[in-house]
Amino acid sequence: MIIDCHTHLKSPGCDYDPAEVEACRRLAARAGIDRVIYLFNLADTGGYDPSPDDVRRSNDLGMRVVTEHPDFFSGFCYLNPAHDPDWSLAEIERCVVHGPLSGIKLWVSVRADDARLEPIMVRAAALGIPVLHHAWYKATGYAYNESNPAQIAGLARRHPEVPIIMAHLGGGGWRGVQDVKGCPNVVVDTSGAQPQAGLVEYAVRELGAERVVFGSDWPIRDFATQKARVAGANLAPCEIDAILGGNVARLLRLDQETRRDA
Repeated sequence: MIIDCHTHLKSPGCDYDPAEVEACRRLAARAGIDRVIYLFNLADTGGYDPSPDDVRRSNDLGMRVVTEHPDFFSGFCYLNPAHDPDWSLAEIERCVVHGPLSGIKLWVSVRADDARLEPIMVRAAALGIPVLHHAWYKATGYAYNESNPAQIAGLARRHPEVPIIMAHLGGGGWRGVQDVKGCPNVVVDTSGAQPQAGLVEYAVRELGAERVVFGSDWPIRDFATQKARVAGANLAPCEIDAILGGNVARLLRLDQETRRDA
């Protein structure tokens, strides 16, 4: 099974759009992708510092697509830690404990070294769910409270029991790989920018194939090109298979579901 761990929708108003969902399914299938993980909606969700209502609407959309298309969509609970921690914890209860979502997504509302992440990380540890956190190195200025990989490494060291997916290998680059090398609870997703020769191979050499997962960042970037950076890498077939799906299936326990269905 090939699983894309980093996708979005861009539905205006966070309204469920059957045409967009169908396009996502069709384009993913054309690229040979079996399942995707929805992180948050790109349109009308409050920008870098979304309100509780913005976050809730984005998560409502995620829960709907997961519920209506359980064979194709998984989803993570999007949060803004700048708000009352009790609200974020209640949203985790609503979307993960009592809902169909299976992880937490953090973007740029606060940095990864912000103390306001602590209650969220403690709850993620208790639930045994992964946290996918945006990260990037930039020379031209960061977006709002954007985190870099060194800050993700600090978060991982504070919470070694939480599986952390550091988004955007293409954004963190070689330096980002070194930042998280000593943090065994961190895996990196391959999304970010366009493919760069040798970067996926470098991540596998430094971290091990079990700590690299496939992400496209669709619809910002296309499925096929982003998958090709993994499928075309100079790696063993078993390493490519692990990156394209096996590692995420293990993190989300989808491999267990597959065995039960069999």
